[in-house]
This record gives sequence, structure tokens and C-alpha cells, in this order.
Amino acid sequence: MKILYIMDPHCKWCYATSDAIQQLNDTLEGKLPFEVIPAGILAGEFSQVQSPVNAFAHRKTDANITKETGKAFGKAYNASLDEKEIMLDSMVPSRAIMACRATAPQLTLQFAHQILHARFYEGKDLNEQTVYLEICEQLGIDKQTFFQHFSSDENEENTRQAFLFAEKYAEHYPTLLYEEDGEMDILTEGYSPYSLIELRLSKLLRRSRKS
Repeated sequence: MKILYIMDPHCKWCYATSDAIQQLNDTLEGKLPFEVIPAGILAGEFSQVQSPVNAFAHRKTDANITKETGKAFGKAYNASLDEKEIMLDSMVPSRAIMACRATAPQLTLQFAHQILHARFYEGKDLNEQTVYLEICEQLGIDKQTFFQHFSSDENEENTRQAFLFAEKYAEHYPTLLYEEDGEMDILTEGYSPYSLIELRLSKLLRRSRKS
């Protein structure tokens, strides 16, 4: 049994849902492992440029998300919308998530959430490797081992395979799946509050105990 967490480092709804998912993980206290799967929604030909020209559109979307979820976007992030162009490409941060899975799998969920915080609260450019260096330091991950995995051809291929899995099993982000014996049930597609996710999981666990 495990939970599959399909998310993307450039997904604003993933940022908005991150507190609920972290709370669920904390409540489970390691009894049910999480597997983080980056989705690559802005990878390759789907990458986009954030620039001052589209700052208004970003803020409008952000305001709607905050109104619905209560999750605030950071002042530094808001300032960055007016200051510079940033290439929004999911590949680099997704490779970082997969490198963490290989280096410190028990910290991957926190690592992914730190990336979302770096992007949407601190306004950082996720193409810069210093972002991941700082997160490794915060979480106590060996930086040398991490960057060996991060830079490897195997890690890039694993990342592309994660994208294919996400494309197959998720239509909205984040998607949280409960997997048992090869069967998968949806806990959430898109934003859900913690109470609703926990309720759905509790029902599935009760069903599992009865079978």
C-alpha cells in the first residue's frame, strides 16, 4: 500500500494543496509511504515564459486560488512577476525531485514542497541549481550525492518516465492516488482540503481491512 502523489513544480494548485498533503503525510507518521511523481506539465514544447507582460494574468489566477484555498502567494514571488523574465520549464525541478527520490527517498515529499515554496512564495527561478543546493542544506541531504544523481543520464530518463506515468494516470494536478495490490483509487484530483482527503483515505483503509 502506498500513496502516489502526482504534482508539478510549476503548478499553482499543487502549491495551494501542499499544506493539506503534508498534513496527511504527518498524520500517517510513515505508516503509508508517499511516492512523489513529477508531471512535466511545462516541460519541452509546453514550457512558457513568465514576463512583466503577463503579470496581470498571473495575479488574477493567483487571487482566485487564494480566495478558494486560503493559500497566499509570497511578496517576493509577486515582486518577481514585474521584475524579470523567467523560463517556466518543469524539467529541471522535476529532475531535482527524482534525484531526491534516489538520494533521500524519505525526504522527497518535503523536498517537492520546498520547491513549490521556493517558486510561489520566494519567487525563485527553478532553473537555477542554487535553489536545490539550499533545499539540500535545509533538509540535511548530501549535496554531492544529490548532484551526481541530478546530472546523470539515468536520472533524466527516469524523469521522462515519470512524465509518461503522470500523463497516463492524472488529468488534473495535483492528483493523489491510493495504490494497493496494483489497484488505484483517487483521493483527490486538483485542490481538496485536508479533511476531505483524509475522509476518502479513511474509507479506503477501512475497506482494505475488511477484505
